[in-house]
Amino acid sequence: MTSAATAAIFWGPSWVTSPGDKISGMDTWYSGFGNSNYAATSNEYTGTNGQVTSSVPYGGHFVDSTTASGGSKTSAILAEVCKVIPNPVANGYYAVYTDIPRGHSGYCAYHSYGSCGSTPVQFAFFWKMDGDPGCDPQSTVAGESQGLAAIANVSGHELSEARTDPRNGGWYDSSGQENGDKCAWTFNVPSVTFSNGSQWKIQGEWSNNAYNAGTGYPNTSGQHGCLDGH
Repeated sequence: MTSAATAAIFWGPSWVTSPGDKISGMDTWYSGFGNSNYAATSNEYTGTNGQVTSSVPYGGHFVDSTTASGGSKTSAILAEVCKVIPNPVANGYYAVYTDIPRGHSGYCAYHSYGSCGSTPVQFAFFWKMDGDPGCDPQSTVAGESQGLAAIANVSGHELSEARTDPRNGGWYDSSGQENGDKCAWTFNVPSVTFSNGSQWKIQGEWSNNAYNAGTGYPNTSGQHGCLDGH
């Protein structure tokens, strides 16, 4: 994705009754992601349509207070995006944050793609991660709840993967891992500063250039190709 027009959907009744700091926090997160050094960690990737850039504008958030459902089904999340977003765009990345606990699911979030009518869109799904140790980055950044820190970290993973592999035609390594997968749950510094000055504990993203130059930090396999843009 040479650019990505982002928007967030908060789906579920508790986003109205007890949102905590997560809606306002993710507004800050997305507002600062674009043109950040962290966003630039994915900018080396190219496709037939051009090169990934740090142009990632944020269109704000939407709250849908109906009961969230269908987290394991991409069709249900796509339907939610098409229902809530007034005018989806082809370079749109729409993140759907639900208030459904992860339970026994083996993932914290995922990204996928589809179409709203004739418009192709990219989207991501996120479980509720409050009190979920399996999705907790254990952030020490002051002023953030654990639930906000958790969705912020995995949001970096999913958005970076969508920018480099929006429709299963982007970048993978030989084992099928995307740039977020290769550096998942690796943290080189306690926090990364975004373009608006906000700070987040956030995983690195894989860089072939850094790996080739030996300038990245190691992933869990010991490959020195992760960058965090700190």
